[in-house]
Amino acid sequence: MSDSKIDFYNIPIAEYLLMIGEPIIEIGGGYYQHKDHDSLKINSKRNYFVWNSRSSDKNAKGGVVQYLQIVRGYTLAETLASIENSLLGKDFKVFEPKKKEYPKYFNYRVKETPVPLEAQKYLVTKRKIPNRIIRHFFSLGLITQNEYEEIIFKWFKNEKVVGFTKQGTRKLTDEEKEKYHTKRDYFKYVAETTEEDTFWGFNYLVGVPKQLFFFESPIDLLSYYTLHEKELITKGDFWLISVDGTGSAQGKVISFLTFGLDKLNLKDELSSLSLCFDNDRAGDNSTAQIQEQTFNGIEFIDNRPKKHKDWNETLEKETKK
Repeated sequence: MSDSKIDFYNIPIAEYLLMIGEPIIEIGGGYYQHKDHDSLKINSKRNYFVWNSRSSDKNAKGGVVQYLQIVRGYTLAETLASIENSLLGKDFKVFEPKKKEYPKYFNYRVKETPVPLEAQKYLVTKRKIPNRIIRHFFSLGLITQNEYEEIIFKWFKNEKVVGFTKQGTRKLTDEEKEKYHTKRDYFKYVAETTEEDTFWGFNYLVGVPKQLFFFESPIDLLSYYTLHEKELITKGDFWLISVDGTGSAQGKVISFLTFGLDKLNLKDELSSLSLCFDNDRAGDNSTAQIQEQTFNGIEFIDNRPKKHKDWNETLEKETKK
């Protein structure tokens, strides 16, 4: 970089590592991996790396700074000095993420199967959600199965499908995990939709909602509903909402609340807001971040499971009892 000011945390990681001779190889689609550590993956489009086999270690993911610390064992001071020295006099552009493009319209083009046996089997046998609850959600058209025996959780908004989350019912092989760049045992996919509806999600609305509950996944939503069905139905008027992970949780929470203000009279009706995320670092961070705000004078309650990782694990443990 000819400019003496270096933005250490926005250096394009793949380009820089190749420049300094790090043994990384491109494996397709903007992904790279380390020749000697095949669990160390680099995403050049999003400008970060993750070392999956050392995920519990400090600096096991991040940008160039974290990479040099964990791979080469540098201190932070040594890392910054090394970067500055290697870029001295070089014209190295700062990483600028490509602006995401969204489709103008969402077309729901899923070939549904009339008898969703694999979806029912997976949700009941693997996830321990009672068959009567699964049948109830199927009957409402909220859940279906496609021709590849994958579960489709439809995103309804004003009685219109604006997106969906897809969940596999067959366990992925190690080769498939490598192909899809995932550590998940089952395939999961969030369909692309319009920019506005990207901040929507799978949801179940009953009445004019007084209580709102936000979950990380549709399966956690169904699990919570199973465990608290009697209480929810007795009180009535609730809205269960999945945000599909915590990466865009805050944006999705705001999107649903804004819609509720405009269409569902939340300003007068709302009595409680519950964050039902996972008990992990991402769940901690998202919960704390959202709890810094209030909505119409109402605070967000931390309603995560007390003893288990998430609400589905809680349901599984309760079922075993």
